[in-house]
Amino acid sequence: MPAAKRDSPAAKRNYHHGDLRRALLDAAWRLVAEKGLAALTLRELARAAGVSHAAPYHHFPSRTALLDALAEEGFAGLDRAMGEAKAGPAAGGPAEVGQPPRPVDGTDVMVRIGRAYVDFACAHPEQLQVMFRPRHHDSEGPPPPALAEIGAKAYGHLADAVRVCQAQGLAPAGDANELALSAWSLVHGFASLWSQGQLRALIPEPEQFARQRDQLLVNLQAGWQATAADPATPALQKR
Repeated sequence: MPAAKRDSPAAKRNYHHGDLRRALLDAAWRLVAEKGLAALTLRELARAAGVSHAAPYHHFPSRTALLDALAEEGFAGLDRAMGEAKAGPAAGGPAEVGQPPRPVDGTDVMVRIGRAYVDFACAHPEQLQVMFRPRHHDSEGPPPPALAEIGAKAYGHLADAVRVCQAQGLAPAGDANELALSAWSLVHGFASLWSQGQLRALIPEPEQFARQRDQLLVNLQAGWQATAADPATPALQKR
C-alpha cells in the first residue's frame, strides 16, 4: 500500500510559522509574471510553492478567493503609491525656511497622481492583470468588501486631484468622479499600451516615456481649464 503523500518539510515550516499564506501569494505573483494569469490554478500554485495540492485550500477555498486576495494586494500598493504622490512637495511644506507653505497647484497634483498610477502599472504588469481581470459575476459573485473598498480608495486619489483643480478654476464644476473617470481612462490606457509593448517603437527612450506620460496629463488638465474658463461650455452635471 503506497504511503500517504505528506507536505514537504518547507511546507511544514510554513504551517508552523504561520506564513504559508504569504508564501502562496508570493508564488502566485511569480506564476502570473512568468506564465500569465491563465496559468494560475491552485494545483499549479501548490506545485510552485512546494506544498501539497491540498495546502492552498487552507487559505484560499477557490481560485476566485486567491485572485481576490492578490487583487487586494495590488490595489493596496497602488493606493500607497498614489497617496504618497498626492502628499508630495506641492501639497504642503515651506518653500524656504521661514516662509509660509507653498500653495497647492492643481495641475501639479494631477500630474503627480497620474504619474504614480502609470509608473506603478508599468512596473507591475502582472498585478495589473489580476487587479483588472474580467469578473464573471454569475459564477464568482461581487468583489468582497475589502477589495471593493481598497479599489475605491485608490480611485479616490484621482477624484481628489480633480477637486483641487475645480477649487482653483482649473477644471469645470460638476461631479468630480466623472472627470476622474476621464483621467483614469487616460492613465490606465497609456499604462496598458506600454505594458503590452504597443508603444515601444513610438517611445523607445525612458526620457521620452516620462515626457509623454506627463504631457498627456497636462493636456488633459489644460482641456478642463479651457472648459472651465468658457462660459458657453456647459459644466458637467450629475446625471
